[in-house]
Amino acid sequence: MSAAVRSRAAATAAISAVRRIHAGRVASEQQNQSPGYRRPWAYFRRRQQQSLPRVAPAFQDAQADRGTGASDVGGEPPEIWRQPGEAPGARAGTVGRIDVVRVASGGGGDEKDGDGSGGGWGGSNLGNQFPTPKEICRGLDKFVIGQERAKKVLSVAVYNHYKRVSCESFSSRSAGDSSESDTDMVELEKSNILVMGPTGSGKTLLAKTLARFVNVPFVIADATTLTQAGYVGEDVESILYKLLAAADFDIAAAQQGIVYIDEVDKITKKAESINLSRDVSGEGVQQALLKMLEGTVVSVPEKGARRHPRGDNIQIDTKNILFICGGAFVDLEKTISERRHDSSIGFGAPVRSNMRTGSVVNAEITSTLLESVESGDLIAYGLIPEFVGRFPVLVSLSSLSEDQLVEVLTKPKNALGRQYTKLFGMNDVKLHFTEKALRLIAKRAISKNTGARGLRSILETILTEAMYEIPETRTGKDKIDAVVVDEESVGSVNQHGFGAKILSGEGALDLYLDKQNKESVQVRQSDGEPEVDAETPSRVANM
Repeated sequence: MSAAVRSRAAATAAISAVRRIHAGRVASEQQNQSPGYRRPWAYFRRRQQQSLPRVAPAFQDAQADRGTGASDVGGEPPEIWRQPGEAPGARAGTVGRIDVVRVASGGGGDEKDGDGSGGGWGGSNLGNQFPTPKEICRGLDKFVIGQERAKKVLSVAVYNHYKRVSCESFSSRSAGDSSESDTDMVELEKSNILVMGPTGSGKTLLAKTLARFVNVPFVIADATTLTQAGYVGEDVESILYKLLAAADFDIAAAQQGIVYIDEVDKITKKAESINLSRDVSGEGVQQALLKMLEGTVVSVPEKGARRHPRGDNIQIDTKNILFICGGAFVDLEKTISERRHDSSIGFGAPVRSNMRTGSVVNAEITSTLLESVESGDLIAYGLIPEFVGRFPVLVSLSSLSEDQLVEVLTKPKNALGRQYTKLFGMNDVKLHFTEKALRLIAKRAISKNTGARGLRSILETILTEAMYEIPETRTGKDKIDAVVVDEESVGSVNQHGFGAKILSGEGALDLYLDKQNKESVQVRQSDGEPEVDAETPSRVANM
């Protein structure tokens, strides 16, 4: 027998052996695998449950209940998604289920436990009890200083969103009623909002504050991480998955939510040039967001990963999801100035030649020009016309003045002064700011041209040495009683100060204030002013 014949016979025998092994494996899998579990992860979970010891029926009910409704906070999405219009726990038929009802009051965010008879997220469950625009604006006033125009626009937008969702739910309940008028057949469409303003003016803070007391799912997404489908980065569907997670994976609640996309000015298309590469993080992201912003049914991956042709997806209708986009839009004021043909004649008028160059423009001039922004300016900046057309409401935020920056330090519930007062209070140390020091801090923040964001940087520089010394354990006269920030601590606008003053000993702050009061009275008497019972113009941060 030749070598060729022997090799052919050996190959035939090997192929037959492989076929027999494969047929045996297929038969064993068909014998062991349940027909109801075809996915590998489900089959593995089924086998794992079979191998575990038998547990109590109450625990089994809890496990079944967890799979049918909203997952635990920070947990995994449920295996069986609750569809719109489906009662909680309807599929599993569990008894004694407790649903978490999230209905926020004016202060926001209170959670109440219901008995399953009604409730849930706001929207269709609100009826006619949703807050008015003035109530929403008053809630924003507690945390945000200034920006009255932006507060009114956002308050009206959220109020109209409540009405639209309530109207949709009422129309679905009365769909079978034949006595409908022409007004009842009108569909209310949403009005997306585009917020612009210089850095540190409060765009992101407005969104975070709004999320405190709206009783619909609210999520804040970052546009800088988004890329076109198929490239490294997050797909635009990841925004809706975050909204699902905020709604405890309730699809009906997520379809009534609000999405805030921050840093949208970072996805503008690049300058027109002959370039064969695709703009996957700019114009490609805008094109991917178009149908989602307008309203369509989007397929979202079940586990939050990338879309896969054979993966499981959840269908979400974005028709009733309100989108709010925000961005700084740096140098947009130069485009507006070119369109308006602003003159350089007059005192205080910005010189157009300086605006054409890359020099820094005053934040006050920037906010004034942004008030007259038009859609054409945004298109010239790099947004495609289809993207701009889906934002009928354009809102510009103004830069903060010196008085407003002083209020940012002391007045809001989450003011910077209160934050540092609480930080020092954890070491039983008082923190004291004089009025002149607060004014100097605000002036230095304006000179930095970074708005309210520059306040924290300045305070960190002033208080670093004090925060370094305070944690040391001291007793008697060496015990630190208070930290004082005065004009010497801050310095001037262009020069750093000496840092905060550390006062040691029992009652050191009271002695310091008495000394300052006596000096102020002596100065007034020397100037010929009448003596009054006046205190040093100072302000304690925890007022």
